[in-house]
Amino acid sequence: MMGRGYVQVWALLVLVAGVVGSTLLTVRLSASAGRHQLVYTTKAEAGMTSEEALGIAAGAFRGLFVNMLWMRAQALKQDGKYWEATDLARTITRLQPRFPRAWAFHGWNLAYNISVATQTPEERWQWVDSGVRLLRNEGIPKNPNDMLLHRELAWILLHKVQGRMDDANNYYKARFAREWTVAVGPPPERSKENRERSKYIEESAARMDLIASGVGTVEELRAKYPLAGELADALLNDAKIDIRTAEGRLKLLEQRELIRSVQRRMRLLKLGQSGIPPEVIPEVARMFSDPSIVQNGLMPLIAHVRKRVLVEQYNMEPERMARYIRKYGPLDWRHPAAHALYWGAKGVEAGQTRVQDQNRADFDFINTDRIAIHALQEMYRTGVVQYDILMPQRFFVQMTAPDFIKSYDDNVQELLDREAEQMKLTKGVDMAGRVYRFYSAGYENFLADAIVLMYRRGQLDEARAYKDKLASWQGRNQNDYRQEAIRTMDLEEYVAEQIKERTNAPNLALQEVYGSLQGAFYNGLLAGDDELFRTQYEFARKFHRVFMEQQYRQTNVDPNDPGRMAGVMSANFADVAGQVLYMTIELLGPIDGSAIFSRAPEEARLVAFDLIELGMERDEKGNIIASDMQRLFPEPAGFKAFRARREEEFNRKKIERGQQELK
Repeated sequence: MMGRGYVQVWALLVLVAGVVGSTLLTVRLSASAGRHQLVYTTKAEAGMTSEEALGIAAGAFRGLFVNMLWMRAQALKQDGKYWEATDLARTITRLQPRFPRAWAFHGWNLAYNISVATQTPEERWQWVDSGVRLLRNEGIPKNPNDMLLHRELAWILLHKVQGRMDDANNYYKARFAREWTVAVGPPPERSKENRERSKYIEESAARMDLIASGVGTVEELRAKYPLAGELADALLNDAKIDIRTAEGRLKLLEQRELIRSVQRRMRLLKLGQSGIPPEVIPEVARMFSDPSIVQNGLMPLIAHVRKRVLVEQYNMEPERMARYIRKYGPLDWRHPAAHALYWGAKGVEAGQTRVQDQNRADFDFINTDRIAIHALQEMYRTGVVQYDILMPQRFFVQMTAPDFIKSYDDNVQELLDREAEQMKLTKGVDMAGRVYRFYSAGYENFLADAIVLMYRRGQLDEARAYKDKLASWQGRNQNDYRQEAIRTMDLEEYVAEQIKERTNAPNLALQEVYGSLQGAFYNGLLAGDDELFRTQYEFARKFHRVFMEQQYRQTNVDPNDPGRMAGVMSANFADVAGQVLYMTIELLGPIDGSAIFSRAPEEARLVAFDLIELGMERDEKGNIIASDMQRLFPEPAGFKAFRARREEEFNRKKIERGQQELK
């Protein structure tokens, strides 16, 4: 009896200790969960859904309740009831904000399923943008080291916004370009001084460094830059722009870019208020007309505002953005693929901070790396963005960016090494002995693109160098015997073989047309080689025609849209040639640019002059003032009739678009 009683006493003591310990531990765990946002809320509030209230009331059974909601949301999605599934997903994220799968489900549903159920580009963009913002501004901040959410966000930006599968993709790209023109401004203009790749990269990164160095608070700004504080007061009093608010900050940045466009393209600030477009606030324009005010007050003010916008409204780090420019190349943040690269690379870095010997096999770096490398490839194919905030409908285009050839080349080995490490850990496979590797295939295709582009631009030495590299690269795949034969061809035969299938691929078609036009202008007209110009220019025309005949599709979302492939390039070859001519002139400067302009075909000169003429200085009546620019770029014959036709066509489409939206 005494032995049994002794055991019971000890059992009772252990029970009491367990109850006390669990109570203390529960309190500490609850406090920690609240501090770290593991549970969004612990009490019912007005406006909550019935599911949220039930989840809170479930207490310790909240996890089981959330599982039931999750299964219900999945079933609703399978049944095509996307709106109801979205409501449940939002409930789950409120109850369990550290549940990444729910955020990924919710963001995907908004960007893909609900967006395509709407009828207009504006409605579709609203839902796609909502999916992006949900992951970027809510899901990732609550799960900062989760690689899944970074990958999902990068994929939406790369595939949905930059991709061409959605009928409204042209509209998405233009809206994205405008938003990020306001947020960070355009990249530095290319000139003779920064034409070298390394110099341009450093200048681009330095601009982001300036934003990163911006003063954090308005009070600190006033203390460090008194003039900036005075300008902030003047903006509030005279222009009703309050930089202490998110709305006010974006309003100031929008004004800054409108004025930049005016200064760069029309030089109308010299004409007084009568020459300023109605979108520009005169009081703000006057501030930007005084160089001393700009340098000593507005520059620190703009840096402060841009930094707060990036950090607070976009959950992005300007320091990291500058670092990625130096690592990956001159990223233009108006391009969706630049953001896909940012979030993909950031996700991998975040995942690596959590890797230990015990959990290395749990991290899927390969698929996240794939998005990053695809984004880098997209930057090469379309990374030069031309966008004017004052003329968004008339001048928006993405062009090939050869700077990113080296970027891909420099970074692919890092991904190959990480793939080999993970495959060894997860599958026990030695990738060194494989006849086929994903990244090797991608790199081979990329080198093939680079060879053809350099050839079309007339840069034959670079083309041969990349072809020699492809032929001798030890990491190439061995599964296709035909490729070995192709690699032994001479350069001309190799290029001819490569372009056979290119009319079926929009990105490659863009590269063929733009690369040929760039080669025609650079190495044909500028070098005085008329035969090279003629062959390159006519190849671009023929390739453009074949591509449009094969790929033209009218979209369901907008019957007035010239087709899904207009997001790749205009269906009018003269517009494409004129835009490339204009960009070539901007890059080379007025002297060399004038030489190309004077010898270019009339169809291209008319389109290019339509853009050049807007940058010429005018008098108070709007007439062009005689200047060196006017002498270097004289008005082509028939330009006034051409301009009238373009304006008539533009207004007609605008009216038709309005009628369609009204219906």
